[in-house]
Amino acid sequence: MTLFITVLGVVQGVGYRPFVARLAEKLNITGSVKNSGGIVEITASGTKKAADEFIRCLQSLTPPGGQVLKVIAKPLAEQRFPDFRIVPSAPESRTGQTPIIPPDLPVCDACLKELYDKNNRRYLYPFISCVSCGPRYSIMNTLPYDRDTTTMEDFPMCPECRAEYTGKGRRRHAQTISCHDCGPQLLYSRGGEPLQREEALEQAIRDLKSGAVIGVKGIGGYQFACLPQDDAAVDRLRRLKHRDKKPFAVMFPSLASLKDCCEVSPQEEDLLSSPARPIVLLNKKKEVFCTGVSGESRFLGAFLSYTPLHQLLTDSCGPLVMTSGNLSGEPVMIRDEQMLSVKSPFLNGVLYNARRIVTPLDDSVARVTDGKPFLIRRSRGYVPLPILLERRAEKPLFAAGGDLKAGFCLYQNDRAYLSQYFGDTEHDRVFRTYEQNYNRMTEMFRIEPELAVCDLHPGYLTASFAERLGKPLIRIQHHHAHIASVMAEHALDSCIGVAFDGTGYGTDGAVWGGEFLLCRGGKFERRSHLDYVALCGGDAAAKNAAATADCYRYAAGETGGGPDFNVIRAALEHRVNMRNYSSMGRLFDAVAAELGIRKENSYEGECAIALENEAAAAKAKGIAPYPLPFPVKKGPDGLLIDQAGLFRSLLLAKRDGVPAGALALGFHAAAADMVVRTCAEIRRETGENRVALSGGVFANLLLTEDCLQKLRRENFEVFLNSAVPSNDGGICLGQAWLCSYL
Repeated sequence: MTLFITVLGVVQGVGYRPFVARLAEKLNITGSVKNSGGIVEITASGTKKAADEFIRCLQSLTPPGGQVLKVIAKPLAEQRFPDFRIVPSAPESRTGQTPIIPPDLPVCDACLKELYDKNNRRYLYPFISCVSCGPRYSIMNTLPYDRDTTTMEDFPMCPECRAEYTGKGRRRHAQTISCHDCGPQLLYSRGGEPLQREEALEQAIRDLKSGAVIGVKGIGGYQFACLPQDDAAVDRLRRLKHRDKKPFAVMFPSLASLKDCCEVSPQEEDLLSSPARPIVLLNKKKEVFCTGVSGESRFLGAFLSYTPLHQLLTDSCGPLVMTSGNLSGEPVMIRDEQMLSVKSPFLNGVLYNARRIVTPLDDSVARVTDGKPFLIRRSRGYVPLPILLERRAEKPLFAAGGDLKAGFCLYQNDRAYLSQYFGDTEHDRVFRTYEQNYNRMTEMFRIEPELAVCDLHPGYLTASFAERLGKPLIRIQHHHAHIASVMAEHALDSCIGVAFDGTGYGTDGAVWGGEFLLCRGGKFERRSHLDYVALCGGDAAAKNAAATADCYRYAAGETGGGPDFNVIRAALEHRVNMRNYSSMGRLFDAVAAELGIRKENSYEGECAIALENEAAAAKAKGIAPYPLPFPVKKGPDGLLIDQAGLFRSLLLAKRDGVPAGALALGFHAAAADMVVRTCAEIRRETGENRVALSGGVFANLLLTEDCLQKLRRENFEVFLNSAVPSNDGGICLGQAWLCSYL
């Protein structure tokens, strides 16, 4: 019998056609296989028994990195073929299905073994790869995934690579196949004529060992690297990036070396070793690096090398600080001329190659929460894999996300394609990268949105971009989108949504951020929230925690505070540059400043992170949380949570000499208790027993775990984000999900 078979899923860029050919040959199936658009099409002829087994294997087996969603088999008129062949790809599929494109894949164990085999012709070749590993999305120009549709087209194969490409081994139709003779080669510039090949690598290693800061061209963009034990090198790196305090991530050559520095659970080990190879926030076991790497944080952002070049560097130098190659706030650099044109006394050299990067991809960041992965930044290793949703979009749509931690979503049928993380759009280059990648993704995925959705905030750049598309436009309240992102992940039709963050434009024009929403279908009711506190300073309120604390002091009835208290009081009394806030994020800032822990956010969330660290340190020492009341009272429009009252109690306890650690821990406990009491009251009124926690504040592990424990103790079903960040990087998914109800 003869069949025409269509395979949908992650079936390009993972060696799927060679896998199919080997399977067919084993079962005496003749015919052909080819890529078509973003899918695979097979013509197969054989006995009925062999054909049935062939279909079963296609449904249940994949090569590493592959994922099969559907296998469709249709009978054809009987045909005979001399053998089974891999034939040239077709540009378009016949299914109308949106393609699934593989993300960049880490170097596999087989290639690593060859990398260090002196008898192998790819010995120490920094770009070794096969059908199971290497760059994918970052070097793709278009579909289908073939060598001539990637930037590998710039490197014609030598006869030996060509023989492997057309043969039957691990590199059969491996589009990134190359070697010392035909592929990209290392270059190392120190300002003059660049060194090449082995000499380039050896000099870069010598420079790193001597305390240099160098640029390294990775898969999705440039990185800066230096030794984490070298105080002077780390200080120069901070000066180079204009990054004062935000922690750096460290790349390790192996799990064994990583475990020497950090505590690693089985779930964390799985996440570290997964094909995505994200940066994972781990508890430090001991301090082995200089304080400039992660500062006061109890966590270390750690990850494993994921390219052959990274492996060569870390095997020679040991762990390396490896951070995005950009100035703070700007997009990661992908062009060689960009990095080579950086004029700074703090950058000692640039290790690069001629393989072009098409799509910029920062490293992804994650942690394990409640035994599951919890993404903080979704980028390399995850993008462009779709999130499969149980609700289908009636028409293809574009969800713009927000301006902070910007990222967008294309939603078609049951698939949500999220872009990579871009950063904050207040930086012009970030916004331009956002726009460019919208054009790239819509073209590559052949999605023409018929609907656009954006945040309710009238001043968001992402909202103005959505407007300019000229499509019907829907605006979604910020915190509703946060909760909807959890609902989308878990296919919830209703829940109590607890949305805690710094800012979000409310339906009443105030700044929201401490919200309890009853979400049903595509609608929400605001059932409770932090009672408003007036803050002055506009956007500066997010940075100046000391000024925020003075505003809370005023709200609590205090007559004095910091050196600027009288100025702030006058501004509040005369309503100058003042807004009402129900923001849990700003409350965290105020508490951190009042307790003398941190008075300014030099990066987003710094004060809240410092407050969490203080509380965690107190808990580790066995200090009991100081009991702080967090009153919940009936208001005309629902439950009101008295944040000024809590702050007043904290001030009184501080005056009584209660240590900062006990108060920091007590504040976290009070917040979790308040969440449980408020959810219990909403459950009593509505019967809803499911709770979704989302928003940037739930990046706080101490608060999240306390909420989970206490809510479950009261028999609530609790849901968190996992596949997308709980911060603003995930709201585009929530925006898209809500539009599926229209």
